[in-house]
Amino acid sequence: MDSNLITGVLLLLFIIYVYYENHNLETTHYTVRSKRIPEAFHGVRLVVLADLNNNTFGKDNIKLKDEINKINPDYILVAGDMTVSSEPDNYDVPLSLLSGLAVKYPVYYGLGNHEQRLLPGGIFYHKSYDEYKKSLQKLGVRFLENQQVTIGQNGENITITGLMIGMDYYNKLKQPEMTLDYIQKLVGIPENKCYNILIAHNPVYFKNYTDWGADLIVSGHLHGGIIRFPGLGGFISPQYKLLPRYDAGRFEENEKTMLVSRGLGLHTIKLRICNRPELMVITLERIPKHTEGS
Repeated sequence: MDSNLITGVLLLLFIIYVYYENHNLETTHYTVRSKRIPEAFHGVRLVVLADLNNNTFGKDNIKLKDEINKINPDYILVAGDMTVSSEPDNYDVPLSLLSGLAVKYPVYYGLGNHEQRLLPGGIFYHKSYDEYKKSLQKLGVRFLENQQVTIGQNGENITITGLMIGMDYYNKLKQPEMTLDYIQKLVGIPENKCYNILIAHNPVYFKNYTDWGADLIVSGHLHGGIIRFPGLGGFISPQYKLLPRYDAGRFEENEKTMLVSRGLGLHTIKLRICNRPELMVITLERIPKHTEGS
């Protein structure tokens, strides 16, 4: 067989495979168990949306919407980067998706580096982002820009905080150290009596988040490492670090949990290998305080 034909066939198969990886959603389920979860929140389901980057799953994201509706979550947490900052007037995809969800579910929106670039003072600031935000706020979406909200059920509370760190923490190759004082200046000191959920787009600073007092952190940003190797994990981070530690999945530190989404989309180089887009579902479970060995 002609070598050029073989190369062409292999290239075509690779393109088909990459398209499949980009457009076939995988729903993952995690259970987070803790004594600190209030009884009223035992069994609560959270859906995490991260790094959509204007990607679609079927016309008007019908496949993604249907999957979320099947899950019927109690709350939706947005872990940032629903749009692409270099396309500052293109919000149709996330606006349509979140508008449809917000009429059914409480939505809490933490910003990623792409949204931060679109804020006043950001390198891609555009007034259309303000309109995008206002449209969603009118539907009840809560934007947590270094803000905290307390959610109550049957007399018990949890908190959700959206952390928006400086853009220098997203620098390529070299980033500054993060301190506890820095986080406290941004979002204050968490209420120790509450179970604290932190939406923090960049997972690299996991230990800093737990030192601050987060019980559960939801993140994205690393897109699963773009290419995933069995047994090794993700290949590269957006900061060009090879085999990043917090690429995707569950991480534990001092009875605190971070769950990192592989994300729903990509931008610039739209390539996924062994790394399907991820819709993350989290179920909270209370461990009774008298449970032996817990």
